[in-house]
Amino acid sequence: MRLCSPPTARERSCQHIPTARSLSLVRGSNGGMKLKRSWVAGLIGLVVVALFSITTLGSPDATNPQLKPPPTVPAARQIEVGMHIKNIYNLSLKDKTFSADGWFWLKWPESIQQRIESDQIPITELVELVNQVEGYDAQLEPDSNEPQRLKGGRYLQLFRFSSKFYDDQQNLRPFPFETLELPINLEVRPSQFSMGAQGVVLVPKLRAGELQGDSVTLNGYSIQRATSTSTIHAYTTTFGEEGVANAGDYSMATFEIRYRTNGWAAFYRFVLPWLAVMVMLLLAPNLEGNLNDLRLAIPSTALLTLVFLQEGTHADLPPLDYLTFLDKLYLFGYVVATAEFWLFVWGTNLISRAPEAEHVQVMQRINRVDLIYQLTTIAGGLTILLLGRGGS
Repeated sequence: MRLCSPPTARERSCQHIPTARSLSLVRGSNGGMKLKRSWVAGLIGLVVVALFSITTLGSPDATNPQLKPPPTVPAARQIEVGMHIKNIYNLSLKDKTFSADGWFWLKWPESIQQRIESDQIPITELVELVNQVEGYDAQLEPDSNEPQRLKGGRYLQLFRFSSKFYDDQQNLRPFPFETLELPINLEVRPSQFSMGAQGVVLVPKLRAGELQGDSVTLNGYSIQRATSTSTIHAYTTTFGEEGVANAGDYSMATFEIRYRTNGWAAFYRFVLPWLAVMVMLLLAPNLEGNLNDLRLAIPSTALLTLVFLQEGTHADLPPLDYLTFLDKLYLFGYVVATAEFWLFVWGTNLISRAPEAEHVQVMQRINRVDLIYQLTTIAGGLTILLLGRGGS
């Protein structure tokens, strides 16, 4: 039997010296673990972006609680109302106002004419334009001093108006692809016509195309449709009347023209500049990892560019308590630019601290992480574009 002698001191020291192959295996194992962690981080980032997009969608404005459906009343308590809007101009999204000129007319039966005469109600005070602003510059003129009697015993009165109106229901969440609904609201004015008394109801009646005049187009918008509705405006006051139910409820007729933004024009003006900066951010990681100064300069410059671009888009908008679709795009751009700057700082530090012999492996690792970042950015951008306009 051969007896093995104990290992010498030299042999024991050699047993603890790692070989080049073992080192490469350790580095490969650590690199694989780090790459897996990078993929997990990228996946988490994508989920965060998707959740951010969904949670910032916002919800449409609630319906106005002061507006109620009109009751069914007999023809003796109805005033038929029509309108023709000749011009719409001076649209201001920032002030939520627009100007309009045109005509409206009222038709009522003999029963209401008797109430007008007995209560001595002036013709000009039968109705009022309730969303009119800057009344000092407004015009409301009857076409004649007395209403015209029609066949069948009804009466007709024509009015010409010119005024600035307020659009309280403006919704700019889809901006710059918003839909504008420009309303003109007519409401009965005398307290004798309120629902607390024997209420008079305004009934809009228009023929097809009758509401739109020849100068109602707006630059950058296309007309979708024109509508008219009848509601009851329930004020939160009774205007001093005591013991009278529904004394603050008045009939209102709304005439509205709906406009839609020209999609291509809005894309060229608002989205294309953002898209150009995002493409630059997306391509920046294609620069080699050893071009440190150039890589670090791109995300910071892009971030400043995005800030100035967003400020420019808000010049014509009012202060809002929600994010528009364009705001979500820019907010996503801020996140991408900041993440890219952090990524480039990490890559710069990594390659500067690595030995010269390991620069090739380190650059390969940086390029792999850059690719994950690019794929995550593309996925996040598509998520924002597809879901960012939801709920508007």
